Amino acid sequence: MTYYERPKNEEELQKREAIGTIRASRFVRKFAKSKKPIDIDAIYNIHKIIFKDAWPEIAGVLRTEQAEITDSPHLPPHHRTVPGLMIELNKELKDKVGELRPLPIQSSFGVGLDKKEAEMVTDIIHVAAWIHHKVVHIHPFIEGNGRTARLVANLILERFCLIGISIKIEKESKNNYLAALRQIDKMGDYAPLEEIITDGLIDRYSGIPHKIV
Repeated sequence: MTYYERPKNEEELQKREAIGTIRASRFVRKFAKSKKPIDIDAIYNIHKIIFKDAWPEIAGVLRTEQAEITDSPHLPPHHRTVPGLMIELNKELKDKVGELRPLPIQSSFGVGLDKKEAEMVTDIIHVAAWIHHKVVHIHPFIEGNGRTARLVANLILERFCLIGISIKIEKESKNNYLAALRQIDKMGDYAPLEEIITDGLIDRYSGIPHKIV
């Protein structure tokens, strides 16, 4: 039996979560290169890796209580509906991923893409935005849904030969990010979130470093 020692304070908890997020990012990069299906098991595994050393009781486990989202008017679905919503998400995710095609390895984002490749990029970004919002909207876990959503979106990008990004969620960038999620909730309009992802890709392909979030 593995012995688990709880974090002694908030600082240690945050440190363990940060390390877990880095490990989950590595998992995403490795998983993206594999031929394993992208489904809800991948989502559970990402969350599990983030929290297994910081908060193992919740790592990869669906929430069993009602939740609220800080700085958001969105009220997540009742916890009793979450398992069913995740089953529905799994089917829709498989369908959407199945419609995508990887970019030619030699392609570079925004540089020398022909019309067909540009359309492929648009489709990949849309699915990344869609799964990002879905995870945040369902809020399947009691904690870490935003981090998990961003990493799952990166899994979509990297599986289809784009680069994983780091979305800034601080100050004005955070306001834009939350507004983009609300726009989907209210109007089903993914354009603002797709623009945030596109900007992240432009920055990555331009070689601009970002803080991991």
